[in-house]
Amino acid sequence: MIKGLKGVALVGMLGMAFAAGAQAYLHQVFVLNEGWSDWQTGEVLVQPTLGVYDPALNVYETVAFIEGAGFISDAILANGALYVAADGQLLKYDADSYEVLAAAEVTGVRQLAERNGMIYVTRGDVDEFGMNLPLDSYLQWFHADDLTWAGELTTANGPAYATEGLAWSGDRLYIAVNNAFDWGNEVGYIGEWDATTDAYTEFDLGEEGKNPNRLFADNGQIITVNNRDYGSASLSEVMSGEGAVQTHVVADATAGCLAAAVFQGELKYQITGENAVRTSALDGLDESSTWLADAPAFYGAAIDPVSGHWYGSVTDYTTYGLVEIRDEEGGIVSTFDCGVSPGVICMDVRNASDVFTIPGNAVRDVRGGFDLLGRALPTLQGRNGWFIDAAGNKKVQVGW
Repeated sequence: MIKGLKGVALVGMLGMAFAAGAQAYLHQVFVLNEGWSDWQTGEVLVQPTLGVYDPALNVYETVAFIEGAGFISDAILANGALYVAADGQLLKYDADSYEVLAAAEVTGVRQLAERNGMIYVTRGDVDEFGMNLPLDSYLQWFHADDLTWAGELTTANGPAYATEGLAWSGDRLYIAVNNAFDWGNEVGYIGEWDATTDAYTEFDLGEEGKNPNRLFADNGQIITVNNRDYGSASLSEVMSGEGAVQTHVVADATAGCLAAAVFQGELKYQITGENAVRTSALDGLDESSTWLADAPAFYGAAIDPVSGHWYGSVTDYTTYGLVEIRDEEGGIVSTFDCGVSPGVICMDVRNASDVFTIPGNAVRDVRGGFDLLGRALPTLQGRNGWFIDAAGNKKVQVGW
């Protein structure tokens, strides 16, 4: 990344239309690389890293090494900070300087969600012998500012088994309860915790809905991707506050699912071992079609909510990692190399009106320059910086 571009003028160009919907833009993409560890000895052979991809420059850079982690299970952005779940650690990074702001030890930390200044954490782990590690609580939350402990649901008033995906829908937090670290004894529930009443409820996904892994919330609909016994897969849904569960077995699936993402009423997912990516409408999860017929084995995936582009990571888990960027039709837009085992991709979407830096007292309009609020700018000649086009794409300006 060209760090010299940080903090330079954010400008508009002649003829650009700055509609309200175009002010959201993809500022950068965080890629969490797990590296490579010897699972038998615990020796870290390739250290986990945090990398950043700049979509304007098409440049990727490693910005931090993650100490003491054998894997990374999740990352989220909230209020200018990146929160990372990394092998028993909850880490907070500044989203601009990439410096560590806070850290906490959280045994079994899996997935993260943020709400009202709290970071919510699902949990599950194995012991030193590789067996399921029982915990007193499988849902905890921490203060977002310094990551100090704030609260939990114990096994007496919350999930009684290991948990994974989670997402908010209104005032309710939904949790995928799977007992996934107790191999052969997986369960399938969606937990619902009402933050207003402190009531916890579970919805049974049925025999075909065991081992929910990924969980998404979309317009009151809660969707889980279930790995069952890892020899098949299913999709489950429940409406927030209603509790009627439907589970649909994925036809012809012979494994579980790693990569999955939801965007604009559609679930895209890949069954492990298939060279295709399937798609299902959220209002028709019982049916699927092929979105991408010739695909590599994706390890992780995320969708840019501004452009709709799919970012899918590919790796051999020991020597390389790369990310493919594909448009909504599946065509390759670009690729970039990253670290080994890039399993988590996190989109840093910002509002352009919050970051322009040119003052609004311009008296000349040379070559039709305007800032993002439509105010006339001084001459842009000789300026280096970046701007947002009408489609919300970040672009680079390198003088005239």
